[in-house]
Amino acid sequence: MSSPAARAKLLRGALVGGCSALLTALAHTVGGGGLPAGAALPTLLLVCATVGAVASRVPRTGRRADVATLATALCAAQLLGHVALVVDGGHHGAVTTSGSMLAAHAGAAIVLALLISVSEWLYVLASSVSTWLRLVAVDRSPARVTQSWQPVDVGVPPVRWWRSGLGMRAPPAWSPLGA
Repeated sequence: MSSPAARAKLLRGALVGGCSALLTALAHTVGGGGLPAGAALPTLLLVCATVGAVASRVPRTGRRADVATLATALCAAQLLGHVALVVDGGHHGAVTTSGSMLAAHAGAAIVLALLISVSEWLYVLASSVSTWLRLVAVDRSPARVTQSWQPVDVGVPPVRWWRSGLGMRAPPAWSPLGA
């Protein structure tokens, strides 16, 4: 059985992959590139899912380090997703990066990293509390018997069945006839 922290790591990876794919596609669309279509969409999803899987394997060290790691993973997923969209779907214009665009992506990555870290912590807390509540709140007293015991008429086989010749198959060792 897996622990709540192990299941929370899977939640972290799914959120990193899903949020980075959504944010990358949204930024690409807002930037004039249009919605990803054709081979660009599966490539974007594959890149973001891979980054999410890598993020789920990173061990927890501390709250600040986790947020920094998640923000780095989200930034990397956005960058790799944008490269995948440029390569597969053509680019929406000149390759320019403004400081405001980079700041917006970094800010979004930090906010998402904080939200993902808090949701992971809340998931572990809620599953731990629910586990303890199940242990305490479930009635484990022995079941009460509602019917009283009454004797049952036990069927005894008739005596003729006992003398039906199903005894030993060998002849008797001593016979009264003197054999």
